[in-house]
Formats: sequence, C-alpha cells, structure tokens
Amino acid sequence: MRKIGYYRKSGELFLQNISLKKLADDYGTPTFIYDSKLIENSFYLLKNIMDPFNGKIHFAVKSNDNLGIIKYMNNLGAGADVVSIGELKRCLKVSVKPQDIIFSGVGKRKDEIEFAINQNIKQLNAESIEEIKDIIEISKDIKKKVNVALRVNLDINAKTHKKISTGDENSKFGIIYDEIVNAYKLLNEASFVNPYGLAVHVGSQLFDYEVFFQTFSKIKNLAFELKNLGFKVNHLDLGGGFGVDYAAENALNYKSFSKALNEVFKKKEFQISVEPGRSLIAESGVLLTKVIRTKSTNIKNFLIVDAAMNNLIRPTLYNAIHSIKPLKLKSDRSIRKYDVVGPICETGDFLGIDFNLQETKKNEVLAIMTCGAYGSVMRSNYNSRPSAAEVFIFDNKELLLRQREEIDQLLELDIIPNF
Repeated sequence: MRKIGYYRKSGELFLQNISLKKLADDYGTPTFIYDSKLIENSFYLLKNIMDPFNGKIHFAVKSNDNLGIIKYMNNLGAGADVVSIGELKRCLKVSVKPQDIIFSGVGKRKDEIEFAINQNIKQLNAESIEEIKDIIEISKDIKKKVNVALRVNLDINAKTHKKISTGDENSKFGIIYDEIVNAYKLLNEASFVNPYGLAVHVGSQLFDYEVFFQTFSKIKNLAFELKNLGFKVNHLDLGGGFGVDYAAENALNYKSFSKALNEVFKKKEFQISVEPGRSLIAESGVLLTKVIRTKSTNIKNFLIVDAAMNNLIRPTLYNAIHSIKPLKLKSDRSIRKYDVVGPICETGDFLGIDFNLQETKKNEVLAIMTCGAYGSVMRSNYNSRPSAAEVFIFDNKELLLRQREEIDQLLELDIIPNF
C-alpha cells in the first residue's frame, strides 16, 4: 500500500489517483491543489493526542480561509479560531456552529465584538484592558452574556522567526502577566461576562519541547493563582503554532507538544483546547506554476514562472524555503542550479533561490510544495495580478474551490472619477 500524499508513477507526480500535470492542463496555472487525505491524517494525528484530555481542536482560519477548507475541517470535527469578523462570517457561511468558534485577535473593533456576542460564539479571547472594558460595555448594552478568556503574554522567547514570535513583551499580543489578576477581576465583576479562562499563543513554527513545557507550566501556574484568589478558571486555550518541516516530506509529528502536554496536565484539572492551522494543512497544498521564460547570466540560471509573490509571499517575507519539484522526472536531463522567480517587478519576487532541478524548459510545470497554509490566504493583486485558482482532491475526485480571478473583476472594484 503506497503512502498517503504526493507520489510518482512512471516519473510523473500524482495526488491520490490524479496526475498533477492533468490538473495543470485542466485548470491552468498558477493553481493551488489541496489533498483531503493529508489534511485528514494531520487532524487525526493531533486528535489522538487531544482525546485523552477531552480537548478540542479549533482550526486557525487565518492559515487558510477558503470556504471549502473551513467546511472540510469542520466536517472532520474541528471548531474554528478566527481573528476578524470576515473570518467569523466565513465560518458561519459554511455552518460552523457558533459554539465551536473562538474569536482571537489584538484589534477587534466594537462592531466585531457586538456581532460575535450576538452570534453566541464559544468565547472571545481578550488581549488588553481596553478591550475588556469594551466587551463589558457592549455586553451590558445588548444584555447578552459572553464567555471571555484572557490572552496572556507570558514573555516567552519562542525560538522562532521574529515575525512570527508572539509571546514576549516586545510583541503586540496579549495582556502582560502583571495585569492578569486585575483584568480577571474586571471580568468577574461584570454583569454579562462569564470569565472563561486563559489563552496563550507564543508563536508559530514551534518545535522546541522546552518552549511548550515552559508555556504550559506558566499558564497552569497562573490559572491556579487565580483559582486560589477565588476566581473560576475552567478552560485553558493553549494556542497553536506547531512547527512544520518544509524541507522534509511526511515528517509532521507533535512529539514535543504531546510530551509537554502530558507532563504538565497529567492530572487533567482543566478543559483544554488548541488552535493549530499550519500543522493541519501546510503539507496538503501544492502550487502549480508554469515556466514562462528561461534565462541565464554569467553566474545565474533563472526560471521565470507565472506564479509570483502575490500568490506565495512566504519566501520573500519569511525567507521560507519550499521544496520545488518537476511534474515529470526525465532521466535524460542533467541537474542545474536555478533561481525560480516570478514576473513581478521586485527583486524580492522569488519562490526559490539556488535550487537543484533537472534541466527545465519553457512551458514545463513545477510543483511548489507545502503551500496549504499561508499561501493563497496571503495573496494580493500587486502588479494588477489576479489570484490563482484552487482545487481540492477528495475521494479521488477534483473539486474546484475557488475560480481563477480575472482582470476584469479587479477593474470593476475601482470607481473612475468624473474629472
């Protein structure tokens, strides 16, 4: 039995039983492809860790907000973690139950808070004293009860890229440790607020056991400190950020997280939830892109492709490295070193630097791997470039999740003034 995921048959790259070359021919490029089986495997790997704690998984919608992906995650049994009214409405659109939705985020507007309370969502994760006061005021005005957890800034170095480190006091996220008791007191005294517990998220791309252990130990100790003061603290939202090895295939594991979880919470004193995104869907996605031009200088070989930083910004934003593969391996081709770059007029528009690939020619298609998370969701229309199509492979069938955007659609959004 072959492993689940991407595999080759006669040198050609397949997903489930479908040729990626066929998908490129049928849907054009650039196109994102997602594999339901890889998502399912990732979800159940984590679910098996959470089940002994009766823990709930809330999918971080910011990692991929496609309606089809949200619906599929919910069908598997995941709730949702949202950070905007737009993400919340996306979840409601595909019938995610409000009681399975957590609303996080450092900058919730008053209208967003009121909408969330009126929808009876599971909880709001408050990130400042000012936000707590807004929640108290709004809930009192509309006379509706709301569960509120406090996101704590534990001042922990997550040992990750500075742009995705969210748990130290240099970051904008969470309420500092010293203010938590006063903040919880505000919740406890409010007429229409139910103090629901604590939340934490120290960063993304976390692999280090010590980071998990330190985070979980600190939030548990803080929870007991609040309980000893007479407050009710039933629920701990442990965040997400579980790391993905972009250079490896089928390498996902939650060993560090699982070890720390079982050591710190072995007595199971609290309800536990987590909010992963990347680890559930990153591996499932691939971006198909066609070579428009080949070009060489005295020191570089370039493959200029039709995908660009407006489709996948991670390489230039985070210096992220995504594996790149030809759709068809050819034994008569020599290996060359290429920079794989897009057509956008920015030096930073690259998808891979100094990649060893078989000699590649104009009109051939490449697969950029591990693009399921923070790929299409971070798209833009820079250089007036339309966004890519998105296709889901479910039960050996291809389902179109998002139509390719057209230039005319972009033009319709602008209003031409009558000068």
